[in-house]
Amino acid sequence: MVSEENLKQAIVDLNFSTISDIVKEALNSGMDPVTVLDSLKSGLDRVGTLYHDKEYFLSELFMAGETMRVALDTLMPALSTNSQFKELGKIVIGSIEGDVHDFGKNIAKNFLTASGFTIYDLGIDVPPIKFVDEAVRVNADVIGISAILSTTQPTSTEVVDELKARGLRDKVKVILGGTGVTQRAINEYGVDAAVNDATEGVNIIKKWMMGRN
Repeated sequence: MVSEENLKQAIVDLNFSTISDIVKEALNSGMDPVTVLDSLKSGLDRVGTLYHDKEYFLSELFMAGETMRVALDTLMPALSTNSQFKELGKIVIGSIEGDVHDFGKNIAKNFLTASGFTIYDLGIDVPPIKFVDEAVRVNADVIGISAILSTTQPTSTEVVDELKARGLRDKVKVILGGTGVTQRAINEYGVDAAVNDATEGVNIIKKWMMGRN
């Protein structure tokens, strides 16, 4: 029988090829879907700790996110009908116009999905206005902008300005992420947070939403 610890360890051990079967076995044994999710999240939290302790690196972080994605694909049908499962918020995410990198964005997306957020992924090379259009369409709480290239980071200002123009700036948080992003971006571009670490970004967004709920 699959235990909560087995589920946690499957994420820590990056068991991409077997995680779906492990989740199915847990559900078939009668384990509550929310308990399954909490166990998987505990494993993902452990991966985050290992990454910050430099025992895991970006490749392991990415693989953990992909393992979690497969686990959630298997779990969601059971989870979506469970009254205990609550959505934490809605996030529009994408790589800003001129940037075709999505490595960090995909890590953040998988970690946020695992945390209970609904993600609307716009992909790469996304025009600023499209972020805002999508945020309006889905009534998003947060816009997450990925900008690996330093030359594309200033474009995030246009997202902030468009939110202001539509009277939405106080309603929608904006976070900018990328390997070269520094805290100066908060003052320079008007975003609410700036991170160069996907897991840090996830933690910031979780704190924002806990403050609202």
